[in-house]
Amino acid sequence: MIPKLYGASETTFTSAAEPLVDCVRCEVTEERNGEFILELEYPQDGIHAMELDIDKIILAMPYDNATAAEPFRINNVTAMLDGHIVVNAEHISYQLNHIIIGANSGHQTRYPATMWDTLVGYKLGSSNPFTFATDISDSSATVKPYGCEIPTPLRTLLGGMEGSMLDLFGGELQWNKYTVNLWRNRGADNGVVIAYGKNIVGFDYVIDMESVYTGLVAYYKTENDYVQSDQQTIATTLSFSRIAVIDATNEFDAVPTVSDLNTWAASYLAANHINPKMSVTVDFVPLWQTEEYKDFYALEHVSLCDTVKVIYTPLNLVVTAKVVKTVYDVLSEKYTEIVIGTPGASLDDTIAEIIKEVKITK
Repeated sequence: MIPKLYGASETTFTSAAEPLVDCVRCEVTEERNGEFILELEYPQDGIHAMELDIDKIILAMPYDNATAAEPFRINNVTAMLDGHIVVNAEHISYQLNHIIIGANSGHQTRYPATMWDTLVGYKLGSSNPFTFATDISDSSATVKPYGCEIPTPLRTLLGGMEGSMLDLFGGELQWNKYTVNLWRNRGADNGVVIAYGKNIVGFDYVIDMESVYTGLVAYYKTENDYVQSDQQTIATTLSFSRIAVIDATNEFDAVPTVSDLNTWAASYLAANHINPKMSVTVDFVPLWQTEEYKDFYALEHVSLCDTVKVIYTPLNLVVTAKVVKTVYDVLSEKYTEIVIGTPGASLDDTIAEIIKEVKITK
């Protein structure tokens, strides 16, 4: 697709636009629940070089098999000595960083949609062109407390802080112009296999103990009250204790007893036990973009947040992972980079068992 240039005030993207036909490079990078940006390179003597101004909007296809182009607002223009202009733009959703929600707290809900409606009701100043959609509506879910104690950007309340929508409900964000979508699972598992000897070209395997703990102390603290639990622990094969301290104030509607805190801490510890964190990051060849596999597009294709199976025989590893980042070449309509990872996933094995497996299979 040839990217198109719109004026800064465009909102419908149905009017006439300037096609950037002499653009030499245009890439869109998107991360799972993270950045969504565009970088474009354009000749300084190009037809529309003088029109590439801050605040204007570039419309471009964001990823392979997207149903529609997405708008990116220009936030940086750099003239290079080689005769090109490099343009950086952020997806229009970054405008949520400048929609400020006034201080509010004490709200509770089971539903992300309710949280959104309540928060935008505290909006300060400028209008809010964004709408919200979600498929997360489990009525049996635990009631979640939410709100902000100081004025906070709406985008931060979606996924950039403790107590944000992503923090409370999980899920995966997908942006559709001015619609914010929060899906329980944005991607799918279509049985795609990324394998050593087939299409893996880069592989990083990390075991991390930083978030591992074997016990915790919980506390409740307000201006007038303080209650502390006894130390709760679980059996472990580690050579030393790793004790965490957790603020449980927001988990109680009234001042708890020590027994209440002990029960809560023991339950939390049982649900968040000592498994180490494991991450696998894989660089691989997207076979559906090759001539050899073009007839197997549906069988090999993956998109952001899709689940795949990674088989790495040198370490005897078979893990399930997600697509966590894509870089899409808008001009050639192909991915130039796809990263597979397991952010926050944990193994069922102990550290000793993992290390033993790795040593044996090297």
